Amino acid sequence: MSFESDASAGALGIRGADFADGLMAKVLAGLFISGASLSLLTVLLPHSSNADELGLILIVANAYLVGAALLRFANRLPPWALPLTLGWGTTLITGVAYFSWTAPSPLVFFYLWIFIFSAYFFTKRQAAGQVTYVAVAYGTLLISRPPEGGVAGWWLVGMGALLVAAIVIGTMRERVDMLITRLYDAARTDPLTMLLNRRGFREHLDLELERAQRGGSPVAILTGDVDHFKRVNDTAGHASGDIVLRRLATLMGEHSQATDTIARVGGEEFAVILPGTAAGDAFKYAEALRQVVRNDFASGRVQITISFGVSLNPEHGHSAAALLRAADEALYRAKEDGRNRTVLHSAAMSMEGLGGAPQDVEGDRFLAVMLSVADIVDLRFSGSARHSETVGRYAEMTARQLGFSENRVNRIRLAGMLHDIGKVGVPDAILHKPSKLDSEEVATIRRHPELGANILEHPSLADVRRWVEAHHERPDGKGYPRGLSAPNIEIEAKIVAV
Repeated sequence: MSFESDASAGALGIRGADFADGLMAKVLAGLFISGASLSLLTVLLPHSSNADELGLILIVANAYLVGAALLRFANRLPPWALPLTLGWGTTLITGVAYFSWTAPSPLVFFYLWIFIFSAYFFTKRQAAGQVTYVAVAYGTLLISRPPEGGVAGWWLVGMGALLVAAIVIGTMRERVDMLITRLYDAARTDPLTMLLNRRGFREHLDLELERAQRGGSPVAILTGDVDHFKRVNDTAGHASGDIVLRRLATLMGEHSQATDTIARVGGEEFAVILPGTAAGDAFKYAEALRQVVRNDFASGRVQITISFGVSLNPEHGHSAAALLRAADEALYRAKEDGRNRTVLHSAAMSMEGLGGAPQDVEGDRFLAVMLSVADIVDLRFSGSARHSETVGRYAEMTARQLGFSENRVNRIRLAGMLHDIGKVGVPDAILHKPSKLDSEEVATIRRHPELGANILEHPSLADVRRWVEAHHERPDGKGYPRGLSAPNIEIEAKIVAV
């Protein structure tokens, strides 16, 4: 029989969606109530004098009770209840045919309902069990109420007709399921690359974020955009552009793990979900993929590069919209900074609420670069982009407690986020040395505040630059790099130091 495969249903052979919303129970209730009503007519209308009216009435009452119970508890029944209830229906059909004392009773047509219900809602294994029980019950009925012409002929013809009807219903349901599956996949698949489209990507992202929230694991989001893709279409033609997009999809698939989700979310835009991936690994993944793309197209007719923006849950947001917005902001910075690069989102990347002048486009771009450098320093030092943001957040809280203005609070937060930027000039061997540093290495480390101040030399960051340079000074004058004492250390630098 062509019923739904066991692999796509639960262990008891029940269609999950139909069972979950109570549809199966409600349909079965309708069958019990309809069967009871039709059986009651055999009592009310003229019937055989040999019919057992009491037996018929008891069966009718039982069927009504079962139907009412199914309606009452449709959404609360355990999965095993429906197969047993349908089997009980076969027993009632056999009983009502027996008590009607007609050979053969027209009430045996109710067996067809059992076959249709099984073929439509159950898997092959479960339906086969129901069919077997009907075959035994019908055979027992024919033996106890033998018709003219013999039992075998009636049983074979009756069961054959029922079986054909079940096969037709099962085949039709299977084809409908296949069509629905294809339509579902088509609505979520990009036909050019066969990757997920934006709709499919959002559904997968929502699921991954829900899973991450339950398990407490991180999720990284990458958004990528092919650099100068319009030139490819304009110079080589749209057919070549399609070839490039398909090749990119292949490269991304080869570079990803089975748990990663890749999608084409726009014309030349791609997105990737990396479950259980922290900032450092996400950045490395994007950089490796960027290199793969560049190298693959380096010797071809069309040289292609790609830029990536990276955002992280929960650091940069908890919702899909927030994470995609953060990744897009990082991607925008990657484009602004020259393309063919990866940028990890910073909490301050949008430039809102940092106390700077929003009309200072050059200053904003410089700040974006500095925040990205600070993130990279964090990744080198601790494998996470959260340290500087954490310092910035604590500095902000302290400044608010001291009653500073909103603009001043935001500038102090920014200084906290950039306080370690000078470590970009400290060798990895010193940053990660497991043993005690020697005097020369200590001197190198102690130069990082001054180096950070030099890096931040821009008119829009003059105040932040001073605080970053002084955040390792001490009130007793034994700090570095200048050995300033308490009266000469600005309070903002002291807050960052704390």
